[in-house]
Amino acid sequence: MPPRPALLVVASWLALPGLAFADLTPEKVAEIRRDEAQALSKVSEEYGNRKPSEMSTEERREAVGKEREASSAVLEKHGVSAKDFARYEARMSPADNARAKAEEQRLAEAAKAAKQAPPPVQEEVHIQQGFSDKDPVEMEATEGAGPTVEVGIPAEEIPVPAE
Repeated sequence: MPPRPALLVVASWLALPGLAFADLTPEKVAEIRRDEAQALSKVSEEYGNRKPSEMSTEERREAVGKEREASSAVLEKHGVSAKDFARYEARMSPADNARAKAEEQRLAEAAKAAKQAPPPVQEEVHIQQGFSDKDPVEMEATEGAGPTVEVGIPAEEIPVPAE
């Protein structure tokens, strides 16, 4: 019979497979940091971008709670536990930190380019509620053929009763 601690560890890995073997890379860390910074800035804007010293004790407590919720939501979105993320960040080499920083800059530039790009032009789409002689619908079209209007069911599609 296997020892109980080993059995519990294996059972926890089976119950939480995504959290047990988090595949963190410096690029993923950069994405998480960026998303977390955006979430924290939204919380800060909610409280008027004030310093903690300018808030009352109750406001600070609420702000800190919302910041924790925002951080945990970002980690959950990326499928990483806070413990694994902190452990990976602590063990990152200087080369990994440089890769993460370069990825953060690339993501920032991509977001800036996306904001500056003009929005796609939407064409007006005509929606017809049914068939009519006044505004016919073209079912099949061949290039160069003139427009034809068929009213009713084509003769070849009318079922012939068997006698």
